[in-house]
Amino acid sequence: MASAYGVLLLYPDAKLLKPKQLSKSASAVFKHFKHLFEERVVEGEPQEVETLVLVDTCSFKRLPYVPRYGELLIYDHHPKCFEKKFENATLKVDKVGAATTLVVEEIKDRKVELSPEGATLLLMGIYEDTGNFTHLGTTPRDLEAAAFLLSKGADLQLVDRFVNEKLSAKEVEVVYKLLRSIEYIETPSGFRVAIATFKGDEYFPDFQEVVYKLKEFTSGVDGFFIVYEAGNKTYIFGRAVNERFDVADILKRLGGGGHREAASLKVEGIPAERIKKRLIDVLTGKIPDIYLEHFISREPLVVKASQDVKEALRLLVDYGFAGAPVVDEEGRPLGVVFKKELLKALKHLGEKPLKVEEVYNPDVRVLHLKSTIWEAENILSRFGQKLIPVVDDGGKVVGVITRLDIFKNILSETPSGEREEKVELPSNIAEFAKEVGRLADELGLKAYIVGGVVRDILLGRPVWDIDIVVEGGSALELAKAVAQLYNVKLHKFDQFGTAHLKVGNLKVEFATARRERYERSGAYPEVEPATLKEDLLRRDFTINTLAIALNSDRFGTLIDYLGGVEDLRKGVIRVLHSLSFVEDPIRILRALRFAGRFGFDLSRGTKSLLRRAVELNVLKSAPKGRIANELRLALREERFLDILNLYKEYKILEQLLPGGFQWSKVRFEELKRLKRLLEEFPQIDIPGWVLFIAILLQLEEEKALGVLKELSAPAKVRDIYLLAKREAGNILRTLKGAKKPSDLVRNLKKYPSEVLLLVAAKGDRYVENLVRFYLKELKPFKVKVDVEKFKREGLSGKELGKAIEEEKLKFIDLTFGGKFRELLTLRGES
Repeated sequence: MASAYGVLLLYPDAKLLKPKQLSKSASAVFKHFKHLFEERVVEGEPQEVETLVLVDTCSFKRLPYVPRYGELLIYDHHPKCFEKKFENATLKVDKVGAATTLVVEEIKDRKVELSPEGATLLLMGIYEDTGNFTHLGTTPRDLEAAAFLLSKGADLQLVDRFVNEKLSAKEVEVVYKLLRSIEYIETPSGFRVAIATFKGDEYFPDFQEVVYKLKEFTSGVDGFFIVYEAGNKTYIFGRAVNERFDVADILKRLGGGGHREAASLKVEGIPAERIKKRLIDVLTGKIPDIYLEHFISREPLVVKASQDVKEALRLLVDYGFAGAPVVDEEGRPLGVVFKKELLKALKHLGEKPLKVEEVYNPDVRVLHLKSTIWEAENILSRFGQKLIPVVDDGGKVVGVITRLDIFKNILSETPSGEREEKVELPSNIAEFAKEVGRLADELGLKAYIVGGVVRDILLGRPVWDIDIVVEGGSALELAKAVAQLYNVKLHKFDQFGTAHLKVGNLKVEFATARRERYERSGAYPEVEPATLKEDLLRRDFTINTLAIALNSDRFGTLIDYLGGVEDLRKGVIRVLHSLSFVEDPIRILRALRFAGRFGFDLSRGTKSLLRRAVELNVLKSAPKGRIANELRLALREERFLDILNLYKEYKILEQLLPGGFQWSKVRFEELKRLKRLLEEFPQIDIPGWVLFIAILLQLEEEKALGVLKELSAPAKVRDIYLLAKREAGNILRTLKGAKKPSDLVRNLKKYPSEVLLLVAAKGDRYVENLVRFYLKELKPFKVKVDVEKFKREGLSGKELGKAIEEEKLKFIDLTFGGKFRELLTLRGES
């Protein structure tokens, strides 16, 4: 902050991009000196600037965003800045204790006017960054800059007040835990190093300030490190006490950075104890560093995208590899392919020549030789990737890192136990879930809520249908115990190892964990018992591979083998393997249904694989019954129009509907209008079917009726289709030819509302307004007629009925005539 303030003095036209969050001390200083920054702080995030100035950093990674700029100006004192190359940049970089010193020197040289308050703020920056001139990086220039600021009236009392704050109760507790955890290490070079660890629920920005105030760490040591675990992130802060001890060199080997006197590192998903073990390994010389160049399998077997599938399979079999990176002709990575996928490709698509480029999975992450083993572990554990291609500076594959490599590394570190995330179950299922877990404990079984229900719980959606997978035994045994506990009827399916029951409003399915294989594309799978992990791995998309443990020792623990949580957070639909759609074409429809329902995107690889499967016409080999069931589910979706739009994008209905269906014959704008109209009439309980009917109207009647029959459409849907197909012209003539409201009532009462809306959506505003007028006002209007009057006049039977009807119509014309005439005046605008 002090450096930034100095730059504002040097450049009167400059503006300050203040971070959204400041440390406690910086926040207090900014509040006290807020008037010095008035009208100089930028609101929002400018997209383009003439000159971008960085202070106390030369890394764009530290910035929340980087605007486009013409020139770059850097004031910094970190060693990394001497190694970097920048385009269009002016570097004001030197080895001093505080970046503020560099700014103050320029203020002095240019004789910039400086107030006592401004001098005080600048002095705080120098005191803070040099540790009151005690840090090893402190230089005479820092002291000279401080002397200059004192000559300008800087207030040392204010500096002491803000820079040397007293510890809060929370900070005292942190200090106590750190001091109790200290361990001393002797390095091969004879340095004595202190290491302390601390675990907190969340990171607080002032942690470093607390650490650096601890004189106890500096007693009798050449340097110290603090390993701080907060949530899913772990930090290492290093400080040198002896000028010959280089903390930056140590942390650089673990993926961190900084300068000789002070350095830091942050990693995700790695516990503090494991990081501490690796730190000790580096300090004691057991390993040089943790970059992948020391862990990878070099000279890897690679498969070219242009190779024949049979040839690629022979290579994997001959050399005993389960999978290999797929590369282009220059050796750059395109994805990975596995032996089982090549075998499936030959099994399902072997009747024609196949290239690897048609079956490999492009949705993979690639690392560099200078990536760390922890980055690889993060990918392999969170995203289900079995191997990672590793590239050199030229982008060519030079090695792979596999799960086996990761497991070996984990065993070489000291684990702190499984890192588990807990999920709070919705109130309507929590107690039931606990009882299921208790019964599973008694039976020696493991029980998990799995699949879509876990996805919906994490999305905060209501849950009433629960799928429970049982591991270590039969699901039927647990289902029977649950049925007895709640005294409900159990429906068993012994051949599949599943059972259904209902407890209150909850519908529950129990299934034994299983693996499956497909005899041919589109066939129903063959299943056999397996582990939970195998059961989850057989599923369709990562967001449906999540599980929640129910046994008492792990109740509520979220299990995520394949990165489903992250895909859920990012709104991504991702298949598990490259032949997923070929193996089970129904997943094509499921992928688009979920994407439409949640407003999610397909991952880049999933889009490519889905298009490829559609082009191979795999949907035509899928069982008609399963297709019909999936379409019926889609028809119930609130966002069915979004699903239809995806069907259009990926040319799905061209394969599902008969008679050479073409989207070009369907006006999508008409479907949008129909959707809006349906939303105006919530009493219509089949909006999806109505939208689908609008599409079927493009087909010949016989073929459309065949589609409805295959879908087991309700009789009501069939009737609506026939009326819309055969009577649309008559309805349109009635609407356009009506002279008074009673004409509409007399001629439209025999048509269901859905049919009238189908006609209204055609695009004529006048017709649309008339249908809305009829459905909202005329149709629900009730007229009370004096029947006794007509009886006294001697009318009875049909004559009486006719007279009553005519009286009602007259009253409707009297009541709504004015509104109808208003609509007539708008006719010319339509």
